[in-house]
Amino acid sequence: QASPRRARFTARLVLVLAAVCAVPSALAQTFPRKPIKLIVPFPPGGTPDMLARILGQQVGQIAKQQVIIDNRPGAAGNVAMELVARAAPDGYTLIMGTIGTLSINPYIYRTVGFDVARDYAPVMNAGSISNLLAVHPSVPVNSVREFVELARKKPLTYASSGFGSSLHITSEYFQSLAGIDLQHVPYKGSALAVTALVGGETNVMFDNMPSIAPHVVAGKLKPLAVTGPKRSHLFPNVPTMKEAGYPDVVVTPWYGILAPVKTPPEVVARLNALFNEAMRDSTVLKRYEEMDVEPGGGTPAQFADLIRAESAKWSKLVRDKKIVAE
Repeated sequence: QASPRRARFTARLVLVLAAVCAVPSALAQTFPRKPIKLIVPFPPGGTPDMLARILGQQVGQIAKQQVIIDNRPGAAGNVAMELVARAAPDGYTLIMGTIGTLSINPYIYRTVGFDVARDYAPVMNAGSISNLLAVHPSVPVNSVREFVELARKKPLTYASSGFGSSLHITSEYFQSLAGIDLQHVPYKGSALAVTALVGGETNVMFDNMPSIAPHVVAGKLKPLAVTGPKRSHLFPNVPTMKEAGYPDVVVTPWYGILAPVKTPPEVVARLNALFNEAMRDSTVLKRYEEMDVEPGGGTPAQFADLIRAESAKWSKLVRDKKIVAE
């Protein structure tokens, strides 16, 4: 039988252990206590910016703390990625990562200032989209086949959001398959590239559906094909690249929320819960449908798996095509 002294010691030990174990839970329950900054590595107007604002607004309402969208463009998103890698790991600084910043840039730039696996804690997949191949109305083609025939006869230019984005890599891959050579004109963001195409500064581009679709609907651009596995409900008469004769050009860019790597697991779990709840909101789902965005969600581990799988795929393509940042 335990002595009274030993019993008191055991009781105190149980209380101490209970208090220690309660700290992570309490931290998760009280987070966030102040506004959260969600950094977007591109200018306003592109798909990453749109999704950040849609989800950020809803998370702010749920958490009763403002989510501030901070656009930090530069070096194809590398500037913002490095900034967040060095940020305080407290859950109050996040980034809207993209297929380009997470799974392409590390393989085409000699140095990027961050390591995806080492420097970030994945929070949640924010969704995926199709790209749309569109031309300026002055380009006398109405199909991918006609465009390829024209490109073989005369010099044409294509726009993209920077060097190394999925839009740029998709364009280069398509050219290699089609046997054409277009002049590349990079811009600092998707919105700027689309504006240039609408203005006739360039002839053609692949762009994310949410940012280019309004210009197609307005008749300012002509759609030729979508890069997704199926046709877009926004443009049911526009074929997929597979239907147009290029089955290998199936690209579905994706986006996701990440935090600095040493962010406490319970805070990452709380952020994941907040963003998943936002993703399930009917208003958010309606906005996603209007932009033809496939909803995301899921666990941090599932998002980490996606990043790894896509990095393996795109790094191989970059090596095979010898695409290196200038």
